[in-house]
Amino acid sequence: MRASIALFTFAALACLALGCGGTVEIPRICFKQAGLAVPGSPVGGSVASPSFSIDLTNQIPLLRTNTSDTDLRVDQVTITPVAGTTPDLSGIQTATMQAQPATGSAVDVVRYQRNPAAPPPAAIVLGGDTVNLEPYLVAGRANLSVTLAGQPPATGWTADVETCLHARANVSP
Repeated sequence: MRASIALFTFAALACLALGCGGTVEIPRICFKQAGLAVPGSPVGGSVASPSFSIDLTNQIPLLRTNTSDTDLRVDQVTITPVAGTTPDLSGIQTATMQAQPATGSAVDVVRYQRNPAAPPPAAIVLGGDTVNLEPYLVAGRANLSVTLAGQPPATGWTADVETCLHARANVSP
């Protein structure tokens, strides 16, 4: 992760120093939210995680927010039970990660759909990259939550959530 950030920073600074414009890309950068408490759902249905934030401006130097020149797309989110908790994830039929903008409704960013023929998963992996996250940042932070639906575990459990994204930004002098 640090190598990607260093390369991004170097390329952006070199481009600015030379007075050129261009596009700088970060192919993949991941952020981990450790120890997220996921509530149980004793009657089934759906359950939402507490909101959590990723401070992208502190993690990606020179990131310009509130501009159409920046494109941030979530590639994958992995929700893994923390050691010591053993929730049955086989009842989770769908999962959705939402981004909460400063105003308005939350926006679905990535989804998971369980394959009924697959064995019970050890982790829930959401995928997709169809939504630009940049317009939904609040002061450079992505405010996120996850909704699990179907028959989520009946009792609360703890998970680590790894969110991986790629970024592209136009740099101009």
